[in-house]
Amino acid sequence: MQEVFIKKYWAEENILFYVHFQDGRAVRQIDVTPDKKVFLSKDHPHEGDASLYDHSIDDLQLEQKDFIAAEVFEKVWAKK
Repeated sequence: MQEVFIKKYWAEENILFYVHFQDGRAVRQIDVTPDKKVFLSKDHPHEGDASLYDHSIDDLQLEQKDFIAAEVFEKVWAKK
C-alpha cells in the first residue's frame, strides 16, 4: 500500500488542506480555516460543507512542496 501525505493551501477559499492518501485515494483529511478545523475520514466523510476528497491524487496539481511527512500530518490529526 502506498501512503502519501500532502498539505495544500487553497487561496480562493482560504483553506489549508491536509490529506492522507492510500493508493491514490483520500482516507483522511483536515480542513483548516481561520475559524475551525474539520476532521474527515472514510468513516466520517462529510461535515457541514466539508467533504472528504473523492478524486484521485493524480487529479491534483501538486508541487514538491505540497508533500509532507506522515509525522506532520499525524501531529495535526492528533489535535482532533
